[in-house]
Amino acid sequence: MIDKSAERTLRDRENELAEVQRIAKVGGVLVDLRDGFKNRRSPEYLAIHGLPADAVNESHEDWVRRLHPDDRERAEIQFLDVLRGEAERYSSEYRIIRPNDGEVRWIAAEGRIERDAEGRAIRMIGAHIDITERALSREMLRESEERFRLIADSAPVPIWVTQMDRTRSFANRAYVEFVGVPYEQALAFDWRTILHSDDIERVVKESIAGEASLKPFVLEARYRRSDGELRWIRSESQPRWDPAGRHIGFIGVAHDITAAKQAEIDLRSVNDRLETLVGDRTSQLRARESQLRAILETTNQHHGLLDRAGRLLYANATALTAANVALEGVVGRAFWEGPWFTATPGAAEVVERAFNVAIGGKTARSEIELQLPVGSRSFDLALRPVSDETGQITAVLAEAVDTTDRRLNEEALRQAQKMEAVGQLTGGVAHDFNNLLTIIRSATDFLRRRDLPEERRRRYVDAISDTTDRASRLTGQLLAFARRQPLAPVTFDVAAQVASIANLIRPLVGSRINIEVDASPEELFANADVGQFETTLVNLAVNARDAMNGEGRLLVSAYPANEIPAVRSHGAKPGDFVAVSIEDSGTGIAAELLQTIFEPFFTTKEVGRGTGLGLSQVFGFAKQSGGDILVNSKLGEGTVFTLYLPRSQALSVAPPATAQRADPASGVGHRILVVEDNADVGTFSTELLEDLGYVTEWARSADAALDLLAKDEFVFDLVFSDVIMPGMNGVELATVVRNRYPGLPVVLTSGYSSVLAENAHRGFELVQKPYSVEVLSRVLRRSIADRRGMTAVSNGEA
Repeated sequence: MIDKSAERTLRDRENELAEVQRIAKVGGVLVDLRDGFKNRRSPEYLAIHGLPADAVNESHEDWVRRLHPDDRERAEIQFLDVLRGEAERYSSEYRIIRPNDGEVRWIAAEGRIERDAEGRAIRMIGAHIDITERALSREMLRESEERFRLIADSAPVPIWVTQMDRTRSFANRAYVEFVGVPYEQALAFDWRTILHSDDIERVVKESIAGEASLKPFVLEARYRRSDGELRWIRSESQPRWDPAGRHIGFIGVAHDITAAKQAEIDLRSVNDRLETLVGDRTSQLRARESQLRAILETTNQHHGLLDRAGRLLYANATALTAANVALEGVVGRAFWEGPWFTATPGAAEVVERAFNVAIGGKTARSEIELQLPVGSRSFDLALRPVSDETGQITAVLAEAVDTTDRRLNEEALRQAQKMEAVGQLTGGVAHDFNNLLTIIRSATDFLRRRDLPEERRRRYVDAISDTTDRASRLTGQLLAFARRQPLAPVTFDVAAQVASIANLIRPLVGSRINIEVDASPEELFANADVGQFETTLVNLAVNARDAMNGEGRLLVSAYPANEIPAVRSHGAKPGDFVAVSIEDSGTGIAAELLQTIFEPFFTTKEVGRGTGLGLSQVFGFAKQSGGDILVNSKLGEGTVFTLYLPRSQALSVAPPATAQRADPASGVGHRILVVEDNADVGTFSTELLEDLGYVTEWARSADAALDLLAKDEFVFDLVFSDVIMPGMNGVELATVVRNRYPGLPVVLTSGYSSVLAENAHRGFELVQKPYSVEVLSRVLRRSIADRRGMTAVSNGEA
């Protein structure tokens, strides 16, 4: 007699497995090779390949026709070669063109081949996995690396990236041209072979010391260019770190400073000669003046001499050429009224203020951008007082160094570093998601075994569910760092919330850590997402616990602040803020790491003890909430993190309490309008809602949904809509529904949306993807129950 309970349980587990396969985009396939190619495909396989439901049995030729023309020959030959050989596993990646919508999708095919006693393939059991998103991510990484190469190759100065073995992983075109060898040889080129013999010992020592310091360092030396000419080169090297904080090499840029060095040598030579001159003081002064004038007239720097009233007495040829004027046309005029500054708004005022500082006895420096006949140029400007033998200031010397090319090179270097950081971030995301996909893949492989015990089957299903939750948390942390997470800001009492969270974190940090709370007696209200605020303090507390090795003192403080101090190249930001600081007595953070601790996937913890996303989430939450996060730390003295949030002056008034109403037990008797443009998601959503007992109707766009509502607004009890759709998005649709049909509830769902990140969800219920059946059911029941309650009140029911 058949055990109906066991049969029903097996059927439920098969349905669960099918649902998991739909979510994970995994389709099963069975190929019988004993009499040609007889194929059987699972419904999930058909959905991935865009085939109708009745296409369960299809031929080998049907599969070949779906292959992308660029992949067809390779994929078919690879498949047939595996069958003819002795391998027991088949693995391949290729593109298909789905017949139902013409969309190109990337497929990862994996299979196990069964062979008879003679070694002939008789059957293959396999799975097709839709990896389109992963393949596109791979392509984005490749494109970012290509953009980096294009930017670096366009720079007029040598740029290179070295590895730990001191060979280069990249060298730009200017570097290759300087050393004069092919690109592949340039990567392994020994730069010591082109060093001037007088410089080699000193530079090698400085290079070794600079690399050992793991800090930026500068070298200056003479190198023989590929054309045989000796050039003075100034190289600047920055250390590189991987997402785990490990040193992986250096990135460097070089500037040709031959002209400046020659001028320096000439000036030194002139000074040496002047010191040896004897004779008449007048002839000494005349000789010095003549030689200094010669230097000033040949240097690339801009020089001018001003009297005590600021009138120009002298300007060298470089300065006159830049303004396209003759000395006679500008001498005697106020320097700041000269042609160098008239075309740049505000420049004259800056220079006049600098002159007043210099005539007072101090050197005035400023960075300034000027509009000149040759175009826009950047300068480092300095005005220095000139004193006579008695110490009286007799004149002011104006000096300007054109920094335009240097700034462009620095920008190219920053862009190169930015591209490297994008590559590291992409690699970190791919690494973590591949780990999660490995768990899902392994669990689904085991779930296909018919002899798997029920306990282990449940364990694998739970593993897939838990892994999905971890993937959701990972994307949430990344969105927090990118400041693209949907927030629900409210006004709350910071001191009360801090006290509550302190009680929450006591079990997390352990009894050997003494937690103290110091909150200002002044009322402190902030406007932010309370859940994210709690997560932020918990993340900081856990980091503090690890820094103290489970024993020490943790002080949590809350107090008002009238500005956010200057931090990370940003000036101070005045305003009304609430500051919450967490101070620990741990080991502290090295100074060179303070600028990188908020980057995603950066961690100093050992493997398995941290993802490197906690502080990036804290940073993203603070910035998205209109505040900031600061850190002060010294090795051996502990660390203080201070979170700044906008302050609110009044606490929001909570709505009056109402009598509790019982939610409907199920969806039976209720109709839901599902609005979803994606066919796979729409099919899955309607099936899930129908399994919950709801009657559904599916609209594939916001306009189609509004047309259905216009026909009969009372036929639906709720609208369940995605946010991201072509045309009108879900938030816009919900707003229209609320205005036209005030009694009809709307529930939104999204995994990520810039619309939500920038505007929240305007008071509508939001179910974050991926969502569980329990969460979705609870939100739908509550929304429908709230509607019934509102209807009862409007009808005068007690």
